[in-house]
Amino acid sequence: MAQTIKPKDLNPDFIKKIEDTYGKVDMKNDFFSPDLSTYYKTNPSLKKPGSERTGTWQDVIDLPTFNKLFSDLGNARNTAKGLKTKKELRNDTEFQAQADNVIDTFNSFRTFFRTNYPDQYAMAKRTVKETMGMAYNTPYAFGKANTSQYTSIGYKPVNQKALRKKSKGMDYVDLYKD
Repeated sequence: MAQTIKPKDLNPDFIKKIEDTYGKVDMKNDFFSPDLSTYYKTNPSLKKPGSERTGTWQDVIDLPTFNKLFSDLGNARNTAKGLKTKKELRNDTEFQAQADNVIDTFNSFRTFFRTNYPDQYAMAKRTVKETMGMAYNTPYAFGKANTSQYTSIGYKPVNQKALRKKSKGMDYVDLYKD
């Protein structure tokens, strides 16, 4: 099982919401699942099943999580954005309006999620970045880009030949002459 999260490591507003719903949080013994979908609340009054002894046990409480909804809405938004640029759909005003509704729905939910559930939002955002980390979301990931786009925001082009000559770690052989 992945590492659990102690209440002290979470946003105090999130803990307050948990306390308002489920009672006082035991900062030493209570804990949460890594995705905040489960709250393990200490219940010292429970008896061990089949025993006369009492001990400390956890009530397992399923919490509402928005990770899947956030991810699914994000995927729907990305799909809608991609379809809006297709030549066949550019002039379809009805489709453009529907795609804008999907995009607006994601933006509205993201604002709600970020404002009302900041801990879960941060984790969902991190999860989405980790899963998208290997994707190349740029049209020039493996080709040549229009450098004017980059120079307009302050980047300067690199003289690749001069840079290669300066490198001391290896000999450079240009197999594909620039």
